[in-house]
Amino acid sequence: MGRRPPRSLPRADEARVYPSLLFGLAACLHGAPIMSAPAAFTVYHGTDAVLSVRAEPGPITSTAPPPPGGKPVLHPFLSAAALDAGYESQLRTILLESKSADDFVARLQAAGFRIQARP
Repeated sequence: MGRRPPRSLPRADEARVYPSLLFGLAACLHGAPIMSAPAAFTVYHGTDAVLSVRAEPGPITSTAPPPPGGKPVLHPFLSAAALDAGYESQLRTILLESKSADDFVARLQAAGFRIQARP
């Protein structure tokens, strides 16, 4: 016995169902949480850019200048530059709790920050 082809929707139902599926899918994808860290991304709080990040080991720089003779702090899984002093403490806490760049992104999103990939 052969398999039956899948049953298709009547034309009247297709006109109602397919646009709903497409709009639903588009709504899910727009603004959907990023599941893994892009190679480079900007972190936003609302419309304010608060952190610029590359998912590779490197320096973490503050908005404040380093002390004379001070060297940047190096991080094992990302490099970042703070863009807004008002969020540095919160971002530092999240980074210290993170185990990887992906974990950092997930924790940022859970804290209400938005991630936007950069080229």
